[in-house]
Amino acid sequence: MFDSFSTIGELVPNRVSVGSAEFVEPARRHLAIVDSSALRRDCLKLALSQQARRWRVTDVETAADLVRLLRQGTGFSVILLGAATCRHIDISDLALLAAAAPQTPVLAIADCDDTERARMILRSGARGFLPMSLGLKVLVAALERMRTGGTFVPLVLSEPGGDAPMREMSGLPWQALTRRQRDVLALISEGRSNKLIADALGMSESTVKAHVKQIIRRLHVVNRTQAALLATRGGRHVDAAARAAVA
Repeated sequence: MFDSFSTIGELVPNRVSVGSAEFVEPARRHLAIVDSSALRRDCLKLALSQQARRWRVTDVETAADLVRLLRQGTGFSVILLGAATCRHIDISDLALLAAAAPQTPVLAIADCDDTERARMILRSGARGFLPMSLGLKVLVAALERMRTGGTFVPLVLSEPGGDAPMREMSGLPWQALTRRQRDVLALISEGRSNKLIADALGMSESTVKAHVKQIIRRLHVVNRTQAALLATRGGRHVDAAARAAVA
């Protein structure tokens, strides 16, 4: 019936009977991807299939397609609504998904070309927004957080004027980092491993590890994923550092 859908895993969720009633039990870590781009959907499915904590993925082209599955009883842990840029995310799709699955969190993922539009997406019902400039590890962390009832909002969207240039911000922890540590942080925010960072910056992997420890300590975060999230606050500065590092 849904020939246009590309699906990993079973389409129908587990069902359990209690007395004479039958209840739908959503599969653990069942992700729905809604995106008009087949390439983006395929890339996300491939990337998630290689993670230690596997997500069962069902992907569709439109929100209306997903609503048909929801009405048939398919349950999801998280819905990922993707587009090229946040301007391409249709607010009416959020309303449609919220009406069909009010208890299922929606994570919007797109290039953040307009921070006010991204904030509108959050105000319109999305429980999270992930800029595509962030890496796969951040996406996985965001999905896990939302699966367990949390929200996901990068710092660049959480404060008024969050898209201001780095040089216009004062009192931020970036000042505690050396130039080399900012280079490392820029590549962490791209989701690169210590080995890839070492190759890009021409240093040993042990030196990268030492920098990562210092970055975590100086930014007062608990791991590199949180450091990457914090890096979105000075996005243009971080991007510039990354370009200089690999030039």
